[in-house]
Amino acid sequence: MNVPDKDTVHRTALLGARDGTHPTIEAALDAHAATGIAVVAGTQPGRQAAYQAALCTAMATAARAFGSTRVVADGDDVLTAGPYRGRTVADAVAAEGATLAADLQDIPAHWPVVLLGAPDPALRERLSPRRVVLRVAWKGWTASVRPVMGLADENTESMENGEDVLAALCAAALGVHEAFGAVQARPGSDAGYRPISLDLWSPTEEGTTGPPFTHAPASWWLIGLGHLGQANAWVLSWLPYPDPTRVRVVLQDVDTAVEANHSTGMLTPRRPAQVRKTRLVAAHLDALGFDTHIIEQRLHPTTRVPPEDTHVALLGVDNLETRRMISAVGWNLAIDAGLGAGPADFNAIQLRRFPAARPSDHVPAWADPPAGTPELPRNSAFDDLSRRDACGAVQLAGTAVGAAFVGVIAACLTLAEATRPLLGGTGLDVLSLHLGSADLEAAPASRPSIPVAVQLTTH
Repeated sequence: MNVPDKDTVHRTALLGARDGTHPTIEAALDAHAATGIAVVAGTQPGRQAAYQAALCTAMATAARAFGSTRVVADGDDVLTAGPYRGRTVADAVAAEGATLAADLQDIPAHWPVVLLGAPDPALRERLSPRRVVLRVAWKGWTASVRPVMGLADENTESMENGEDVLAALCAAALGVHEAFGAVQARPGSDAGYRPISLDLWSPTEEGTTGPPFTHAPASWWLIGLGHLGQANAWVLSWLPYPDPTRVRVVLQDVDTAVEANHSTGMLTPRRPAQVRKTRLVAAHLDALGFDTHIIEQRLHPTTRVPPEDTHVALLGVDNLETRRMISAVGWNLAIDAGLGAGPADFNAIQLRRFPAARPSDHVPAWADPPAGTPELPRNSAFDDLSRRDACGAVQLAGTAVGAAFVGVIAACLTLAEATRPLLGGTGLDVLSLHLGSADLEAAPASRPSIPVAVQLTTH
């Protein structure tokens, strides 16, 4: 068997292979190439930033998770916010490697459909017979997805969405997650056929009403610019700062972008140039006016910030050594995000917030594993590539696997965690969420920390 080059292999394609279904990696990649999804724009005005955020996030995460993505939308609409500000929807679709479609007529009926709001009346008849149609919705801080069993009796007013950007980003990624789960059809999974929601204001108590999203931190420090770091930057780029030049963003990483990064990295093009990830993300944020600063070295045990430092540190790293240093650096607020270990739980998310009841070097889960830790059970699709590293992350040819939509959901939870204290909300020391089972557990913050805030533009 030819083992794929770790720098080019599609990481989400490997996740899509069910255990024992595909005898080779090549078969898993072929199966992924045959998958498809349709993202359908609703009738909501395209000028709303939240709606644009949902549309671009749905198409970008779908294009990375499926073999083919078609977007049914008005290609002439001009985007006024986010990474594609000033460009048309058609430009954004092409840049993400998707295809613009006039309607659903030539789109295979077995493809799942992610629907953003109420459909155009002309599309309702074509949507009805499809197997999986998922309506994405957002209101306040809550992102939700529910299957549409029949559009004839749908209350179109209930399909209108709000102007809440963070929830819109999360809802779009959640919709693609559900569509991906429906295509995977893992035994026991009801993804794509269930209602699911996530309240970013109060994750453990659904149905709460949070305050308007009026403020966000003034300074950010992103450590690790891979899967999670690029998702953080993507979400950050949609926040409605009135003057991004006054928002300082430090970007820290040492790696160079490779082709494989596209499948999980929201800001990595399909065939990236040989450029460091710091430069890639900086170019993205610089174009939007943010004040970016680059550090191209690993976090060092002697790294310290002064007491007056205002950065909120967001860590998306894959090693325990860096995680253990978090408390020693001295950030007033730092949030670490980690994702699941492999094909069975790639959609598991855990956040840890510092300062916390324990410093980062005393977190039991971050201790070195005892000698003789058993390896991950083998299966036919991954025998040649799978192993477990010291962090518990499954590796494929030495590189972790994942899906971009999970990273975006994690980023929305992370930025909500950073923002909630500014608006009178409660922080969480730990949050664990498994998107497959929708199980969520959290522990309230033991020590308060309120970042320096900037008022956002509100409508």
